[in-house]
Amino acid sequence: MSQAGPAQTDDGKHAGTGGVGTTDAPDLPMLSQTGPPSFTRSEIEDIQLLLPYLSYTGGRLAAHGTPLMEVWDGRRPLLLYVPGRAVDNYRSIETAFGRHFDVSIRCAIKACYVGGVLSALRAIGAGVEVASELEWRIARRVGFPPHLTVVNGMCRPAAHLQRLVSEDGLLIDVDSEEELEHIEWQAQHQGVRPKIMVRVNPLAPDAFFSERSKLGVGADEAHRLLERVAQSPHLDLNGLHAHQLVRCTNPEQFALLAQRMGELRDEFTATNGASFDTLDLGGGIEARYLLERAGHTIDDFADAARDALVGAGNLHLVLEPGRYVFGDAALVLTGVMGTKRKSGHDWLIAEVGCNLLPPTSDRAYPALPLRLENEQTWKRWHVADPTPAPSRLCLDAMLPSGAVADGIALIGCGAYTAVRASLWSTDLPDIGILKGAGVEIVFDRAGQDAAFKALYGIDLVGAE
Repeated sequence: MSQAGPAQTDDGKHAGTGGVGTTDAPDLPMLSQTGPPSFTRSEIEDIQLLLPYLSYTGGRLAAHGTPLMEVWDGRRPLLLYVPGRAVDNYRSIETAFGRHFDVSIRCAIKACYVGGVLSALRAIGAGVEVASELEWRIARRVGFPPHLTVVNGMCRPAAHLQRLVSEDGLLIDVDSEEELEHIEWQAQHQGVRPKIMVRVNPLAPDAFFSERSKLGVGADEAHRLLERVAQSPHLDLNGLHAHQLVRCTNPEQFALLAQRMGELRDEFTATNGASFDTLDLGGGIEARYLLERAGHTIDDFADAARDALVGAGNLHLVLEPGRYVFGDAALVLTGVMGTKRKSGHDWLIAEVGCNLLPPTSDRAYPALPLRLENEQTWKRWHVADPTPAPSRLCLDAMLPSGAVADGIALIGCGAYTAVRASLWSTDLPDIGILKGAGVEIVFDRAGQDAAFKALYGIDLVGAE
């Protein structure tokens, strides 16, 4: 169920918005369920305050000054990546934490596989986090070196683990005693000492990291694994790892994670005499534009970690941002197939489907009009796709009447979308990268049809 939005004036603008730069910005504790508060008309008209690469130029929505209606022909939906935004997001988190820590930023590749975006990050020295052999292969093809790579996961295939252990400088996560045994065996037989960190769940159990979850280990087991690594002549104890945040918008929650990790490190050192320098706090920080809309910046998270780790001594901090780096670095341009009225609500049915945009909340993908004109009528719409599934892309979207004819842009589409796209019910959109004043298409309908034939043995070419 959607929540009632803030009070509006007659022209559809909020009487009090809590938007960028305000002191009454809304907290987003239930983001994974309902999503953030709906965008207001004033926030949409001044979208550059929230997403600097977007603006309304001559009444047309533009990215880096290029009107999107000039680079999109409207025939098929387009998932458009903006590599420069991903680069800027990376630099913001590196700068914020670099003020207080010796820090390495390893972008979570599982959030985005698009080569042009990954290459842009690699070119500025970003690191990468991978969680499977597939992602390892992607990272190597793009050119991320071992010393800038963190490898997470469990029950790795023997051939893959053999390669990982042989890579000098790689940081390998251990998530179970069995995995540790396999790594140690490989290290002994190869005559190398790989860098090891142990994954722990330091916070109270929740829906994602409960005692019924496969992920991480408890504090007691983490101590045992750390001790075993420290005592092994074949392994180099390097650090402690936690990834226990999900779409976090609260610096205090992040501080609690950092504090508990520091305490676990100190407890282990005091008990065993062995020490390690690296604390990997994982990812799970919300997309940048939603953090800033909620009244926070990444500097607040860096300051919170600084305060939580006062007195920690020599420390190397590792972060694995995914959604923060990629989330607002892409948008979808889509036509509107039609409208529907149900139970007093008006619905826009967009061409893009939940086979590309998995609905994570009621307002997962805020909608923007492609064109603004004077004297337009604005009203609330629910935005959904045409699939036979009860999915919603964005509830309570404030849009002008022209959006039905012009189409809309959905923002916040850069993380965990194309990587999870599936061939069902509706065509996948074109996927492109903004380059200068144009778009480079990296995936189109021909690519989709080729993938469908490879997967299912049905040739769709000519089946119109």
